[in-house]
Amino acid sequence: IANYYNNSFDFTTLAARMKLRYKDKKNSQSVTVSLRMEKDKTIWMSASILGISLAKAKITPERVSYYEKITRSYFDGDFEFLSEYVGVQMDFEQLQRLLIGQTVYDLREGSYRTEQRNNQYQITPRKQLEILQLFFFLEPEQFLLRKQRVAQPEEGLSLDVDYTAYQEVEGMTFPKDIHIEVLKKEDRSMIDIEYRSIDRNQTLRFPFKIPSGYKEIRLKP
Repeated sequence: IANYYNNSFDFTTLAARMKLRYKDKKNSQSVTVSLRMEKDKTIWMSASILGISLAKAKITPERVSYYEKITRSYFDGDFEFLSEYVGVQMDFEQLQRLLIGQTVYDLREGSYRTEQRNNQYQITPRKQLEILQLFFFLEPEQFLLRKQRVAQPEEGLSLDVDYTAYQEVEGMTFPKDIHIEVLKKEDRSMIDIEYRSIDRNQTLRFPFKIPSGYKEIRLKP
């Protein structure tokens, strides 16, 4: 765990271009996403197809804001929207860690045990909870995160994130390809992220304004 954190990616700001592919049993879509992050403060995304802007999102530790142009709809509220999308409870810090190739829970907090499984280190809490189960897999050479799994078995929910390839950014290792699989009981959706460019510690802006006349998305109770 100490080696893993010694090799972790560090940044103040991050700008990236990525190809994002989404698929579920009803829909399949591929978009280009511009990602901007200010560490621990803001995650901003803009999705487009053939240069045409489709949606924007701005996420801070306090709230999730999002709008989509095709349906002329928006959401502006708490993290229930994000948690509903990824299948398990998730906050700002966990989303930030997921996107940069870090475990969604801090392994330096709590008590964990390590086992060797298929030439990898499997790290799990010493006592798994029935309501929330965690699995993390590190490769043994550079101690890179290869897979993480968060499951809520009683609810039939799980989030699996595979880091299938890495790249070097200014002497540090950063994900290149990420495969995400979300299971909500019988519904399965998949997201593939391919990072195509990474710029670190530049001055960034995070413009975001929900257009007038859009319909608010309300979550079902």
